[in-house]
Amino acid sequence: MQKDRKLISIVAVLFVFLCIQVPSSAWAEGSSPLKVVKNFAQAYFMLDPSMTEYLSKAALMTEGEVDTTKLYLEMKAAEAHNQGHNISYFRMHPIIIKTTVLSMDDSSAKVELTATTIRNINPLYRIVGFVFGLLQEHEVHGIIPVIKEDGEWKIGPGAIDMPQ
Repeated sequence: MQKDRKLISIVAVLFVFLCIQVPSSAWAEGSSPLKVVKNFAQAYFMLDPSMTEYLSKAALMTEGEVDTTKLYLEMKAAEAHNQGHNISYFRMHPIIIKTTVLSMDDSSAKVELTATTIRNINPLYRIVGFVFGLLQEHEVHGIIPVIKEDGEWKIGPGAIDMPQ
């Protein structure tokens, strides 16, 4: 009986520790330039319009007051159409994303992004392609400017191939 109480108290302490620790570490990571760059990169490679929420005001509009995300997606759609494909053909699934802070101060940072992507296709085809060595991996390397805007880290102008 005493063993059960000891075990229950240990489990309860671990549970309380996890409940306190996990949300605080997730919040701290969510507000970092590295997390913002990773989230942006995933949306960017998958051609997801949600990449807009990671862009700063300066990166969101071009000099001609055009939405950069919309312009980028239209350019990709036109490129796909010219090659006889649907835009979904240009979606790349990031399998590895590595980020490193090169420099950082209170209001800005430069983050090095290195990613390995593969064509976003049906998972079954991806397995077959992997088994037979048909998948092509694409390496992407870039320096991403990150700025602090309204208390949040956002991607600055000049990220990867985004129009400026």
